[in-house]
Amino acid sequence: MSRWPRRISLVGGLFVVFAAGQTTLTIASGGAILGASVDFVLTAFPGVLLLYLGSWLPNSGLDPELYPRVLMWCLGGIVVMYGFITLRVLHPNVSVEFTPGTRSIAIALGSVGGIAIGLSEARAITHGRALSERNEQLKQRERELERQNERLDEFTSIVAHDFRNPLSVARGRLELAREECESEHLSLVADSHERMETLIDDILLMARQDESVTEVELVDIAGIATESWQTAETGDADLRVETDRAIRADESMLKQLLENLFRNAVEHGGDDVTVTVGALNDPDGFYLEDDGPGIPEGMREDVFDYGFSSSDDGTGFGLAIVERMCDAHGWNVEPTEGESGGARFEVTGVELGQETDDRATVAPSAE
Repeated sequence: MSRWPRRISLVGGLFVVFAAGQTTLTIASGGAILGASVDFVLTAFPGVLLLYLGSWLPNSGLDPELYPRVLMWCLGGIVVMYGFITLRVLHPNVSVEFTPGTRSIAIALGSVGGIAIGLSEARAITHGRALSERNEQLKQRERELERQNERLDEFTSIVAHDFRNPLSVARGRLELAREECESEHLSLVADSHERMETLIDDILLMARQDESVTEVELVDIAGIATESWQTAETGDADLRVETDRAIRADESMLKQLLENLFRNAVEHGGDDVTVTVGALNDPDGFYLEDDGPGIPEGMREDVFDYGFSSSDDGTGFGLAIVERMCDAHGWNVEPTEGESGGARFEVTGVELGQETDDRATVAPSAE
């Protein structure tokens, strides 16, 4: 621990002793008690201030290396004031007496002013060092993120190429095997290949959705929902779109978001499920709900966790990707219960346009 707080307190004590001695000598030599008392206050006040600083500095948050600068500024202020008075005394056209009162004023003004300057400088230096250290930490964190992104790019490359190439070979071999014979085991192999392809797609999608959306456009949610429905594997399920509002979003990411929600609804509700997309008014946003079995209340907090799935065919990534895409837009997605008891996902924080048509539209089942 720095010894400078004690030294500063010691200097403060010397100021008080000097003030008491000067006052005693003044009174003993026949000086006025009132004047001597005023001089004592002026001289002792910097000492009391230094005594307080000695106990305050360790808890001030200032860099201990700067404690001596505060004391040096205090003493330097006194030297400057004494020098100024000395110049006034030496001036041929000015009559100034270097009395105890004059010395007391010089000590009081010089020391207090010096302490104020010293503390201000110490705060500025400490703050500057803290900012510099923080900037260095941010740069270090940035370098770490760059290394992580490089490793993620390498992983994505491996998933995109080194995983898919053997999978393509396996599919080709499977087709050749089916030409020679037909077996239920081969159908199970084909299903496994499809599941592997879905997992690869989901992993790649997650790896590419780490950044926030920076550019959005006004898109028609009804049109995007219909397009997404046609490209998602929805079997004989039906889609109802009950709003023609426009929202500001990244069109490609919104399509992927809706496709994942559509696949989740069919995966858990079956091919005969009906999915409804509509607008929320308070707060602004949109919802997607189905008339399937719904999500048990005790499981709703877990549905967005990576790897979580209540279906044997699920990858456990679909809803996690939905949440990540919402986060990228600055939206919030919340699972709840639909009007018919099915699953309902409400996306809020969305900037909506004006509704142009109140009529509900129905999209045909995907072939």
